[in-house]
Amino acid sequence: MNSSPFKRSKRPEVVKPKEPPVIPDLEKPSEGVIKWFSDRGISRKVVEMAGVETGSAYMNGESKRAIAFVHRDCGGKIINVKFRSNQKEFSQIKNGARLPYLWNLIEPSNDQLIITEGEVDALTCMEAGYSNVISVPDGASDKKLLWVEDLEEELKQFKRIVLLTDGDSVGIAMRNELARRLGRHRCWRVDWPEGCKDPNDMLVGYGAEKFKEFVDGAEAWPLKALHETRSYVNDAFALLNGDVKTGVSTGINALDLNYRVRAGELNIISGAPGVGKSEFLDQICLNLAAMEDWRFAVCSFENPVDEHINKLAAKYVGKPAWDVRSGEKMNHNEWSEAVSFIGKHYYWIRSEDEAPTVEWCLENATACVQRYPNVRGLILDPYNEFEHRRPSGWTETEYVSQMLASLKRWAAANECAIFLVAHPAKLRRNQDGTFPVPEPYDIAGSANFYNKADNILIVERDFTEGSDDIRVHVKKIRFKQSGRVGTVDLKYNYVDGSYRTPTVGLSG
Repeated sequence: MNSSPFKRSKRPEVVKPKEPPVIPDLEKPSEGVIKWFSDRGISRKVVEMAGVETGSAYMNGESKRAIAFVHRDCGGKIINVKFRSNQKEFSQIKNGARLPYLWNLIEPSNDQLIITEGEVDALTCMEAGYSNVISVPDGASDKKLLWVEDLEEELKQFKRIVLLTDGDSVGIAMRNELARRLGRHRCWRVDWPEGCKDPNDMLVGYGAEKFKEFVDGAEAWPLKALHETRSYVNDAFALLNGDVKTGVSTGINALDLNYRVRAGELNIISGAPGVGKSEFLDQICLNLAAMEDWRFAVCSFENPVDEHINKLAAKYVGKPAWDVRSGEKMNHNEWSEAVSFIGKHYYWIRSEDEAPTVEWCLENATACVQRYPNVRGLILDPYNEFEHRRPSGWTETEYVSQMLASLKRWAAANECAIFLVAHPAKLRRNQDGTFPVPEPYDIAGSANFYNKADNILIVERDFTEGSDDIRVHVKKIRFKQSGRVGTVDLKYNYVDGSYRTPTVGLSG
């Protein structure tokens, strides 16, 4: 078995599990297995080159003879074995490492890398004459893609990455996430012809020569302002059939009718001083982390990170992380569980020496998206604390317009929702000392905050002693898939900082 010239990766917890894998007895593939592959257009030569074997595996409660796809590390040692039965049942050995199948055969001097969704598809590409082919460790169900982070340095060497996932919705979602993580500028994709859902269907239906012609003609991932119509056909067909990209729940039931969160949109949160804009945003993002496994890059000036972590922990546990008269403070175990969750879902962008620019923050947010799985949100809190270097001769309106446009481009390119907390201009107090509810055009700096934003939420708080009433004014919704304009009444829990729907709420 050839071994890869790549060095072993630096993260042994991914490549090498804590306990060694349990390697079963394996045998060379039988003639029946060779015929099974032959029926799928894959020759004995490719089967042997890939090191396919056979063995017994438990599937659906019984031991069965199955094809064994042997995963090896860079030195040729077996690190995982995945089994497939004739009935298309699957299993794998205990403690197997999650490294791409056939990674041990990769030649780094080859500029091209092909990534497939499954082992049979990888062998299909080998049959067509491609040498640098891998399949993802856990198919399209793998949303974390830890192997991408583990092999970050090695993957950087490939200038052309062809993504040959299945043509169903799950495969396309995997393809899109791989492109996002690996960099769209070096990714190519194909849309399988009618009647074919994956590479092997294409090989069987059209033959190796046509398959190779098809893959060699893969479409470069759209990057420029001008695209071919075919780049949008799949999305247009999905819309035709009612597959509308609706937003995800905020986790606050009363709010969902008026506002839902969509990746790629710019959301502005505003309100009078002291109403709890950041607290409200924290609740929404924590809910998205818990329900959707969204991760967040956070550039916030409102709290030191340690205090911010404890505020999030309080919302997560439902108890304060500070001493209160009732004695309801969370214990160490509850705090540790909360911090573990926060550690997996929040990444902090900090500049200790000086206030950063928005451009600097976006550069670091881009690195965060590329390095960590499922980063879907960027929090900028608040706008007025950033360093704004307005070019000479520009008005503030011109500067804000360009800055917000750059945020929107970043959100769309990285498929992330941006949450920007922006304070209103100085408000004149009411006669009772309270502040009026600001309008979107009151946001300090420019009317472009209203014009450019996709969604605007204004938080209002009742400052009457003993009141826990919060009202959220949804002032702008650009796309109906994200909600509708209206007001929502909520209750604020002063003990743990959480928000909840009142017994009787308003929505309209």
